[in-house]
Amino acid sequence: MILHINTSREWRGGEQQLYYLAQGLNQNKIEQLIVCQPNSPLFERCTDAGFPCYPLEMKGEWDRKAVKAIRNICSEKKIKLIHTHTAHAHSLAVFAKRNTLNIPLVVSRRVDFKPGSSIFSRWKYGHSANDYYLPVSQAIKKVMIEAGISPEKLITVYSGIDLKRFSKLPSGETIREEFSIPKKTIIIGNIAALVDHKDQETLIRAVEKMKTQVPFKVLIVGEGKLEKKLKTLSKELGLEDKIVFTGHRTDILALFSLFDIFTLTSKEEGLGTSVLDAMASSLPVVATTGGGIGEMLTEGKGAFLSQVGDSASLAKSFDSLVESESLRTGFGAFNKLAVKRFSCTETSEKTKLIYYSLLGDSLFGKDNYESSTHH
Repeated sequence: MILHINTSREWRGGEQQLYYLAQGLNQNKIEQLIVCQPNSPLFERCTDAGFPCYPLEMKGEWDRKAVKAIRNICSEKKIKLIHTHTAHAHSLAVFAKRNTLNIPLVVSRRVDFKPGSSIFSRWKYGHSANDYYLPVSQAIKKVMIEAGISPEKLITVYSGIDLKRFSKLPSGETIREEFSIPKKTIIIGNIAALVDHKDQETLIRAVEKMKTQVPFKVLIVGEGKLEKKLKTLSKELGLEDKIVFTGHRTDILALFSLFDIFTLTSKEEGLGTSVLDAMASSLPVVATTGGGIGEMLTEGKGAFLSQVGDSASLAKSFDSLVESESLRTGFGAFNKLAVKRFSCTETSEKTKLIYYSLLGDSLFGKDNYESSTHH
């Protein structure tokens, strides 16, 4: 049985990835147990889907009670491998495993900043308890090698999306009406938390530098602590008629249907699965090369890429796409095909191979091994 540990109380990209992985392993009849915070969105969604969950209150990475509980679960449930999905889960697993548990530990890494240099951080990342790290992009892998982690322990496993969700998008016309956007207006969309590393400030400055005469609007979708600051900047630059702050939205697929162009101007980004969603929606993309973003996109074929913070270059990219319908269509069609290598099926297959490399046939349990090998 595989034990997943996730300490998050929110539902974000990492939780969505764990959910997809659990789905994939479930289809392969691989036994698993998900340890997560009680009443968290992850607990609720996984329970609804029928995945075995164990609600455990985890109060940070030094929680001795949680460490003890994890150790007990491992012996009682005869856990064969631990896979952690958050930084705090990683700490708890190293504490649980270090002297007593002789089972492999696999650690997903979704952020592209360097592991800390404190004594504890160096101990945790360098500990022999860690069998493999699974960075979600080559950019993260590079950062981890620079932090002194052995390349042999690093295997890039790209995040994936559920491509089936994008086969038929719901109409975005009600959103167009809600924000009174005229029919022929080109819509540039950005979906991201309003926080520093998503760098919507550069996006706003790029909009100010655009020269096109074609009518366009920019929809900034999301909420966060920089909302007031970004709205003030937009006002100061006289862009209130161009930029719409929509706040938090749940009708994401309808938004992708409404957009003509998708943009992500982050300073850093593990991978940025919203870009994958945009590609699956047949949208052209304008983005920075922050973190792993450039690994998903092909410059000049499905996207225009700029250096982080380069608002002038972004403005030119927007102008080119706003002014050319054929360019938008061509880029969108390219992305729709290119995104196939980032499906959640690919992600769970690659993860399963890593488990298999550590556990061999025992991964499937004696009963399911026969059926699994015939696929």
